[in-house]
Order: sequence, then C-alpha cells, then structure tokens
Amino acid sequence: MKEVSLNKRLMAAISFLTIFPIEGKGVGKEELGRSMALFPLVGLLLGLLLWLCAHAFEAAFPPTVNALFLLSLLSIFTRGIHLDGLADTLDALGGGKEKWEILRIMRDSQVGTFGMIGLVLALMAKYLLISQLIETKSTLSLLLFPTLGRWAMVYLTRFFPYVREEGKGIAFASYLKPEDFWWATAIALLVSVFIQGLTGVGAMALVWIFSYAAGLYFVRKIGGITGDVIGAVGELAEILSLSALVALIS
Repeated sequence: MKEVSLNKRLMAAISFLTIFPIEGKGVGKEELGRSMALFPLVGLLLGLLLWLCAHAFEAAFPPTVNALFLLSLLSIFTRGIHLDGLADTLDALGGGKEKWEILRIMRDSQVGTFGMIGLVLALMAKYLLISQLIETKSTLSLLLFPTLGRWAMVYLTRFFPYVREEGKGIAFASYLKPEDFWWATAIALLVSVFIQGLTGVGAMALVWIFSYAAGLYFVRKIGGITGDVIGAVGELAEILSLSALVALIS
C-alpha cells in the first residue's frame, strides 16, 4: 500500500470538513480516511478564522452580536455537516427503540422534533458560551474548541467499531491508522497547552472522558458508531470544551 502524502491528506481534510473550495480531484477513500490525522489542524484553522473575525467585529459590535456573527460564520464554514449529524442522531435515539429502527431513522434526511430541539439548544449553548469568551476578553480560546471537537471525532473513530457497511464514515473507519490518531492527539494537545496551558489540558481531558463514555453508550445501543454519531459527538465535544473553558477561565 502506497504512502499517502501529507498534502493530499490535508486537502482531503479541508475539503471534507469545510466549505472552502479546495481541489478534491484525486482524493480517494484512503486519503480521506488518513486525513483524520489532520482534523484537529483544520479545527485550529477554523478557530483562527473565528479569532480574527472576533477582533475585526469587536470595535463595531457588542459581544452578543459579535458572538452571533461568529456562530453564523462557523456554521457556514463547516456547511453545518456535524449539526446535521447531531440532529439525525437525536431523532434516531428519540424515535427508535431497536437497533435497526435507530439506524433507519438516522438515515432519514428530514429533521424531526428531537433533532430540532437539540439543534436549537446546541446553537443557543454555543452562542452564550462564545459571547462569554468575547465579553471576558478570552477570544484566544476560540482557537481551541473547534480543535478539540475534531479530535473527539478521531478518537471515536479509532477506538469504536463502525456499524454500517456503507456511508461517508466507512472511509474513515477503514483507513484510519494508529499513527494517524497519535498525530491528531499530538496536534490537539500542543494547541491545548499553547492556548490555555493546564486549563486547555483540562478541557481536553474532559473531551476524552466524554468521547469514551459516548462510544461505550453507542456500542451498547446500536453496536458501534456511524457517521452521524461521529458528527454528533464532535458537536457536543465543542460545547463541552467551551463550557469547560468558560468555567475554568471565570
């Protein structure tokens, strides 16, 4: 098996995780799967964009309006792909009892009551927490929560079985290698230490505990994880890390 170049992996990670028009021609399933090594790096880039925008808007708008702009930009930059996974997962858990029923509902593209409520609460939580970071002049933390959210996705994919035989997530589950996980972990840990020191390490530890618990829950519930579950855990990990940062900084 040929070694996948770093350039192709980065291109695959950016094209999958963001709306930015990175040329995706020639990126196959192996490149996509092994691109997870760089997921936290893409999260850092998204955080950097948020940080720059926060400072650009700071003089013109109060923290509440600034936070709304940032949350809107993040949703646009990521195409809301993981928010969709969160909604699908909540609909499936709320509407299904048996494994086959949960997996069937998860495939449904329509958003139901549980998904809609979850989306509203998730966006409200992010909005309030980002607003608090801006108000306390802790905007550097905006670089950290997207990084940790994407690291949680890598962790989940590496250590828990993928239950479907097809779908977007199968490439990640099939080709992610142990060294890719450790590269992703090194990036996330370095960012955590550099941005917030021990506070950042504490936030990452909380994300790890949550991701581990979520993986165990879905193994018991449906036998493993799916692409929607990975996205949902990533979104919830972002909220958890934001909550931890706000609490620890305060």
